[in-house]
Amino acid sequence: MIKTGAVVLSALLIFGGANLFANREIEDETKYCDTVYTQYDVSTAAEVESSVISYTTRTVDKYDLALRCPSFEYSPAYGSCAAIAGGNLVGFFDRYNENLIPNHKSGTAIGNTYMYNTEDAAVQAVIRELYTYMGTTTSGTTEKQFINGVTEYCKVKGSSITFSSCMTSGSFSYTKAQSYLKNNQPIVFFLNSYNVTQITEQDKKDGISTYVSNVPHIMIGFGYKTYVYDGNTTYRYCTVASGVSGYATGLFDINHNTKINNALAVSIS
Repeated sequence: MIKTGAVVLSALLIFGGANLFANREIEDETKYCDTVYTQYDVSTAAEVESSVISYTTRTVDKYDLALRCPSFEYSPAYGSCAAIAGGNLVGFFDRYNENLIPNHKSGTAIGNTYMYNTEDAAVQAVIRELYTYMGTTTSGTTEKQFINGVTEYCKVKGSSITFSSCMTSGSFSYTKAQSYLKNNQPIVFFLNSYNVTQITEQDKKDGISTYVSNVPHIMIGFGYKTYVYDGNTTYRYCTVASGVSGYATGLFDINHNTKINNALAVSIS
């Protein structure tokens, strides 16, 4: 686990060693850029798939960080998915430190859970700030730019940020992610391609609709959901805020038409 201020994080990135990028390959020039205002031709970059799973028995194991988590989707310009993801991330922790999004009420406690409010002008202002802090351009944002930008933003707001890897030997560890989520730490996904899935549960038959994009993207995981059909067929999902208009919330199928470059659990205090 690495606890950082902007200076410490920068030093780790420059001098290597036990840092966020150790023991894995990273393409420094990968630009994550898919948003509501994608610069790609949507007809070739994305599609919606439909399927049905028939079963005799079904078990579901799920966990969510809130009844409704942040799902902001305001895009100030082309290629802003990193800034939107950063907004959803600081929006989650604004519940504990209201200075992260000034002039914004994060949400309402409901029993033992929480319901986050929808985006407003204050949220949109923060997303624009993050766009600047990350050095985002219309071609997108690199992973390092995202990390440095959100770290600097938190520092300015009087907070510190911790990043922890959810990867094992270069592959995403669902088990690690589950553990961090249960420790109140959302997951940042850096994806070369991705999906957002909706499941309509029915008796003996589940309908699945999946938005699939081949554009590099960043989105935030706020929970997990595991389906086991007939005792032997397992589907593993993370509950996500995608930042993509029309598909802002849903499930990310970690094994379907996707490449997870990196996944980091985050805590802001």
